[in-house]
Amino acid sequence: MATSKNFAIYEGHDYEVRLEYNREYMIVHLPEVFKFNKTTLISMLMKLDEINDFSVGLGYPALHCAAPRGDIKINKLARRCGFTQTGEDAAYLIYQYTGVQ
Repeated sequence: MATSKNFAIYEGHDYEVRLEYNREYMIVHLPEVFKFNKTTLISMLMKLDEINDFSVGLGYPALHCAAPRGDIKINKLARRCGFTQTGEDAAYLIYQYTGVQ
């Protein structure tokens, strides 16, 4: 597997979004959520849709995220933000962005 790189693609007052990528995949990370409310969720939904368009435009087949298996809040946030679980490993649930229905 190729070595991945990552960078902050968005740093706001309420949350931060980082992208991790290599030649095979692009993964979104939400490492810091400082304040969560309806406005923050709407902002996240818009940013994730833009990041997905960016990812697909670069030729990646899909945008992914991974959430720690036991972190109920982060897994719920992933689902609310339009990610659908596609797999798992020992420590993480793996999601693919499908958008909000």
